[in-house]
Amino acid sequence: MSDEGDKVAEAHDDQFRDEAGSLERVGDDGETRARLYFERVGPVGAPTVYFLHGGPGYNSSSFRELMGEELEGFDVVYADARGGGRSPGVQGSDVTELAADVAAILDEIEVDSAILLAHGFGALVAAQAAADHPARVRRLVLVNPWISLPRLAQDLNLAAQRLSGAGVSSSESAGSDHDPDDPQSPAADRADSGAVDDPASLVDEAFALVNPKVLFDSLQFRSPAARLRLEHVDAVALPGEMPDEIDQAIWREERIDALRRAAEAGVEVVVLSGAHDGTSYPAQAELVLHGAPNALFSLLDGAHYPWIDAEESFAEVLMQALGSTAL
Repeated sequence: MSDEGDKVAEAHDDQFRDEAGSLERVGDDGETRARLYFERVGPVGAPTVYFLHGGPGYNSSSFRELMGEELEGFDVVYADARGGGRSPGVQGSDVTELAADVAAILDEIEVDSAILLAHGFGALVAAQAAADHPARVRRLVLVNPWISLPRLAQDLNLAAQRLSGAGVSSSESAGSDHDPDDPQSPAADRADSGAVDDPASLVDEAFALVNPKVLFDSLQFRSPAARLRLEHVDAVALPGEMPDEIDQAIWREERIDALRRAAEAGVEVVVLSGAHDGTSYPAQAELVLHGAPNALFSLLDGAHYPWIDAEESFAEVLMQALGSTAL
């Protein structure tokens, strides 16, 4: 735990909260669109950390189960995004809407400002929330962020081509100028210029070549043991059903400009990347640093879920990121 977290925990041992709540979200037509489930855990008066899980359609259960003790010195909000986990409703494919949900929950629990701790897809939402309400976001801590889904679509397609042994296709050539080992990679320029006309078609092609679960497992886990551990935690938590399909429009979501606006407004940005996460490093990390050039960056010897396969080093670096200690 960070020094800041230790001090706060000691000062508030007699005022520790562990509670759950829900918030109804109503659309413009007056109909309920979602009921957002969230848990709030930690010492009263401690710095608030709002966790935004990956996905879409996932939940915050496994992160709390595996990292909750490390974060016990902070006031942590574990929220399930609409349409996933324990938040029933129309599944969120609109990042702006998901960011508004973050602000709504902070309003509901009467928190003026928070550190946004985001993983994977959650980074898109965190960047938008920070751009919309920079005064309410103390810091963005982005773990293996996805900041451009069009770029992710390219990388999924390339990985599927490799795994399947298929020949080079027109979609593969769309991303063929990216060299993961080239520090001058044009990934940021290409994503900003909108080089991917139809990212959903790249994903469809990738999933036709390789089963989606097999494809993501090959990119996100260093070993079958790591994958099985996460699946075991998810099964025990029983957080709810994950959707079988997601809105194809989501593959156009990108928030490099939102991240840039947040950084220019004074929001601090910290990036924690797993060197073995093929969905985020190096392409997505480069794009984040393109949007927030002054961000602090730390490279971990882990994959997409570093709290599983790089537990000690991730916990140490995460506490530094949350507690203002230099990385």
